[in-house]
Amino acid sequence: MNVAIQLEKHEVSGLECVAEGRASAVPESIASRLLAMGLVQPLNAQGHGVTLQLTPKGLSFIRSSDM
Repeated sequence: MNVAIQLEKHEVSGLECVAEGRASAVPESIASRLLAMGLVQPLNAQGHGVTLQLTPKGLSFIRSSDM
């Protein structure tokens, strides 16, 4: 899948944090933008509130940025 998304540096950093399992380090404003773009989705963790996980689109972006 070819993802044609342009992210700002802080948005890429937020997406990387989610990919590394550090979604709690992502500011709410960045998380909201990533959610709106369909790059992350909420993952309800019981007792821990809502966390984020990559969508297939977000994973594709991370993979393409590693090249």
